[in-house]
Amino acid sequence: MVKEGKVLLDLEIPQVVSSKMQVFYNPHMRENRDFTLLMLLCMPEEELLVCDPMGASGVRALRLLLEVPKNIRLIYNDISPKAVAYFEELLKRYKVPQERVQIYSEDASLLLRRLRNLDYVDIDPFGSPTPFLESALLPLKRHGLLAITATDTSVLSGTYPKTCLRRYGALPLLSCEFYHEVGIRILIKKVIEEGAKFDYAFRPVFSYSYKHYFRVFFRKDIGPRRADNLLEKVGYLLYCEKCLYRKSVALEELQSRCPYCDNRLLMAGPLWLGELWDRELVESMWEKRGRVDISETTSRLLKRIRQEAKVNSVGFYTVSGFSKAFRIGQPPPIERFLEVFEGVRTHFTGEGFRTSLDHEEVLRRSHELLQRA
Repeated sequence: MVKEGKVLLDLEIPQVVSSKMQVFYNPHMRENRDFTLLMLLCMPEEELLVCDPMGASGVRALRLLLEVPKNIRLIYNDISPKAVAYFEELLKRYKVPQERVQIYSEDASLLLRRLRNLDYVDIDPFGSPTPFLESALLPLKRHGLLAITATDTSVLSGTYPKTCLRRYGALPLLSCEFYHEVGIRILIKKVIEEGAKFDYAFRPVFSYSYKHYFRVFFRKDIGPRRADNLLEKVGYLLYCEKCLYRKSVALEELQSRCPYCDNRLLMAGPLWLGELWDRELVESMWEKRGRVDISETTSRLLKRIRQEAKVNSVGFYTVSGFSKAFRIGQPPPIERFLEVFEGVRTHFTGEGFRTSLDHEEVLRRSHELLQRA
């Protein structure tokens, strides 16, 4: 038996989780589902119409029904008849009223295109979410929430740049310490572009990277002006491997040489240059975290993001990256970096920190750090 939240699953979990499992369940995605519960708990509506179009074992769907203290009506779908049968048995075991759940077994994209007026849609595929994006945007009502998971992190983060360009229409950047953040910003850009085709504005409100996946929540608004406002925050990132210079620029501001050390600049994009978190939402999630059964790991991750969200920067620094660039043989602890650069730690890596200081000030203070190292 596998326990997650208030749900017990009688499933045998193989050593390697794969899409070939008859009833798919990934125990490493517990935190992913925890954040779903927190997100719905923070929505102002007391009645919610929710769709899980790739429901698999149904653990996410059942946890929403059992643990979120709201009137949730759920649309569950999985193309596997065995997964559907398993979920139906779970509903009987936990005595969930039939009127709260609609069950389908068909292609997720085709189902989404028939639905309307949803408050929440969760896209959590095995691999890239791009095949499902357009279908997922359409059924959401105004101010509804869309959750997107991407497990093709190596593509988004720079290991396969041609694939990233083909799938997401952007060049990633592997040769920097914040390549995972670059990947998330490319994913956000893709969703914003897909929405803008229909005059929808999908604003990212909560993002994170954990283990093998990226996860972003978007709030939907409607109107060409709102869509244009988001597109104005899409641009390019310039980065210098030598002195760690980084700058967000528009297309017409692209340059090839670093203005500080004259090294050749690397470029990523187009990608999202705006905020990764809605700070008010993050605070609400933190305050409500005790109302649902989340893991200790989820709580620690949210705590770190709560601090990180206070600094709105594109990219961050790491102790090892800084030490390599500025030749610090024995780097001081990260607390010293936080003090010198007025930084906050990032959830992307345990040795990373964000700062609001511009690069000129970072270089000036790096000399102070070097003298005391």
